[in-house]
Amino acid sequence: MTENSDFDNYLFKDRKEAYQALVEILPIKVMQHESWILIALSSGAVEITAKLAKRFGFKFDLLFTKTIAAPNNEECQLAMVSETNDIVIEEKLVKSFSISFDYIYDEAERLFHEKLVKYKHRYRKGDALYDLKDKNVLLIDEGCETGLNAMCALKSVINMGVRKVSLATPIIPDDLYPIVDKKVDKIYAVHIIKDFISVDYYFQDLPKVKSKELKEILAECKNFLPNSKGEEKI
Repeated sequence: MTENSDFDNYLFKDRKEAYQALVEILPIKVMQHESWILIALSSGAVEITAKLAKRFGFKFDLLFTKTIAAPNNEECQLAMVSETNDIVIEEKLVKSFSISFDYIYDEAERLFHEKLVKYKHRYRKGDALYDLKDKNVLLIDEGCETGLNAMCALKSVINMGVRKVSLATPIIPDDLYPIVDKKVDKIYAVHIIKDFISVDYYFQDLPKVKSKELKEILAECKNFLPNSKGEEKI
């Protein structure tokens, strides 16, 4: 891992390069021996996760989440809701803007039904997230920025009764690292960054993964759990 505060250049050319860097720090043999399940936390993370799954024989799924933004300010992230209906709230931020918690819960309910349920049908044929009870799980994202997505995913999988859960990410802010580290068994981070700017700042090329592209990646990967249903027990 490296810690940096001043970068003249990007850290990664693209997601493929980030994937290769993660391979270097992940305990692959241990993961294979313990049958870890990979969970992608974003559409961008699916590309990285699918490569890991196909190369090393892991099964994977993806966890859908939606950001709850402040009224009239989509850039201000107040909370996150997952497809398992778990919510993580930035309470200090909510209180500082005098926003009602009823607004947060109402938005969570709306986004769950209007977005997250549709995502499950679009990408998983309506199936729920794979049963992770007593499983060893590795959450994967292309970068942590606010930590809301990671913390919401952690809450979801912990509530599902996982045995162990770790997080893998190419980049994470140094002030966020210890907060997340307390919640997981291990963080596998390539770069722990001081004065973090944004995830895309550290990539030369980080295009948004479109719905069609995401569906193609999932359809072509036999390691995607919905595609291997009934083939074998994990």
